[in-house]
Amino acid sequence: MASLIQGTTGFGFGLFAMGILAMMMPVPEAAVIVAILGLVTTAMNVGSVWRAISWKELWPVVATAIPTTLLGVYLLKVLNPAILRSAVGVMILIGSAVTLWSPHGARLHKAAPWGYLAGAVGGLFGGAINMGGPPVVLYSLLRGWDKETAKAEMSSYILVTSVIRVAGQIVAGIATPALLERSLWLSIPTVLGCYVGTRLFGRMSNRAFRYATTGILFALAVRLFFS
Repeated sequence: MASLIQGTTGFGFGLFAMGILAMMMPVPEAAVIVAILGLVTTAMNVGSVWRAISWKELWPVVATAIPTTLLGVYLLKVLNPAILRSAVGVMILIGSAVTLWSPHGARLHKAAPWGYLAGAVGGLFGGAINMGGPPVVLYSLLRGWDKETAKAEMSSYILVTSVIRVAGQIVAGIATPALLERSLWLSIPTVLGCYVGTRLFGRMSNRAFRYATTGILFALAVRLFFS
C-alpha cells in the first residue's frame, strides 16, 4: 500500500509505512526497513519522470538535506524510542495539514531561502524517522508546480536522501543483516505496488493528483487518532 501511494503521488511511502510499522516493532527497526524499501520506490519514481527534473530547482533542496539527513540518522540511534514515536505522529499530522491547504497559484517564485529551509527540515526528519516529505511537499505547493514537476522534484530529493540515509544506517550499525534480509523479501510487493502506482499517475489530472495526496494524508491522520 505504501509503495502504491508513492508510485501514484511521488511521496507518502514513509508517512504510511512508518505510521503502521512503528506500531508493530521498535522505531529504529521500522526506519531501516522503510529506508531501504523507500530507496527502491523512489528509484522507480525517478525513472518514470526523469525528463521533468529541473536541476536548478532541485539543488537548493538537496544541498541542505544532505548534512541534515546524516544528523537525523545519528538522532535515530541515540534518541529515546518514545520521542521517535511521538515524532512519527506529529509528522503525519503536519503532512495532513500541509496537503489539505491548497494555495491557488504560485506563492513562492524563487528557491531562496525557502527551498534550502525545506531541504534542511526534511532531511532531518527523513534521516531520523523516514518522514522528510511534508516540508518539501509544502514547498512544492507554494511553488505552484504541475504534477510532473512536483513528482520529479520530490522523488529526486527523496532518492538522494534515501541513499545517504541507508548508507548512514549501515555505517551506524542500525541496519543489521536480519533487517536487510527482511527488507529484501518485502521489496517484492513494494516493487509491484510502485509499478501500479506509476501507471495510475500517468492517467491522473493535476486536480486528481492534489486530491489523492490530500486524501492519503487525511486517512493517515484519522488512523493515528483512532490507534
